[in-house]
Amino acid sequence: MGESSRTARGRVGVAGTIGLAALVVASLTAACDLPPGALDGPMTPINLHVATTSTSVDIDAPGWFAETTAIYLCSAEPPPLPEPGPDRVGWSPGSACHDYGRYDSRKGLVASLGLADLAGPAWAPFAAAQDWYVLIVDVRGDRVSIAIRSRFAAPDDVAAF
Repeated sequence: MGESSRTARGRVGVAGTIGLAALVVASLTAACDLPPGALDGPMTPINLHVATTSTSVDIDAPGWFAETTAIYLCSAEPPPLPEPGPDRVGWSPGSACHDYGRYDSRKGLVASLGLADLAGPAWAPFAAAQDWYVLIVDVRGDRVSIAIRSRFAAPDDVAAF
């Protein structure tokens, strides 16, 4: 079975999308009452490129500079980070996400996530999902500080495990 490639490219804001800008402006004019976590992290857009093949999900985020990054592949939308504080110590996105480990990303983030890691029972929710999510998290010690996620179409040509 040959490999095919599907690529999703775009600018993903750390705290959300363009709609967040409208939320900020509306909230500033409404007595500065922002919802919890609305401004969680810097507002600088991050170029996040996600490409899929029959054997991997490949990530390239040249503007993501974190000493250590945790990468998760999720079969459902991952939860937002908790409010800053003790709940961020040891945080993980839960069972809908597979932990692909930690990466040095001080010079940008490039990673290839092997789909064979999902073999066995972990594969069922991914096989059933139309869209997958990649979640990248800035980890400082045992505390998470910033996260971005990207939704993309699940590959339809995954190699058999």
